[in-house]
Amino acid sequence: MSEFIDVKDNFRQVNRSLKQMDKAVRQAVLSALNRATQRSKTETGRKVREKYVVKQREVIETIQIRKAAVNNLTATLTSKGNTLPLIRFSVAPKRRLVRAPKSLKAAVFRGGVRKPIPGAFIATAGTHLGVFMRTSKKRLPIQELRGPAVPSMVGNEEVREHVQLTFGQEMEKRLPHELNRTLGRLTT
Repeated sequence: MSEFIDVKDNFRQVNRSLKQMDKAVRQAVLSALNRATQRSKTETGRKVREKYVVKQREVIETIQIRKAAVNNLTATLTSKGNTLPLIRFSVAPKRRLVRAPKSLKAAVFRGGVRKPIPGAFIATAGTHLGVFMRTSKKRLPIQELRGPAVPSMVGNEEVREHVQLTFGQEMEKRLPHELNRTLGRLTT
């Protein structure tokens, strides 16, 4: 006698198991994608801080994450913001002195030389301390000097390449972990 396997009875259970596995794999990819995106945000702040004289917090505050969803497996990092006041970068002197220096010096890049800015001075406008410059020979009006915007720092080619590399490495690391976690929960 030959053994015969009845597929009809078992077909529903097999089909249900396959649907559960598909759902679990999508959930694992979703979790790995969102975790890698969050890591990319942190790494963006670190890399910008390595290249520019700016606080990591100021970079991270401008970055928004649009997380991936079950029906849309794409996540995006978007940086929006205005130019930063020059006082937030490397400026010497950092505060207003009784006797003003010959020229104020400032650097935007980390490790870069502070370059003199002729005619610039430090003043308080309301409660804001900043680096200002006169727009004409008269005492007023004055204009605040500003550095680059955070989105342009994030858009730097070196920073973007590093963040993309980090994202890829994080996905390689997280995806097997998330698959084991979600597929391990399945009941047969």
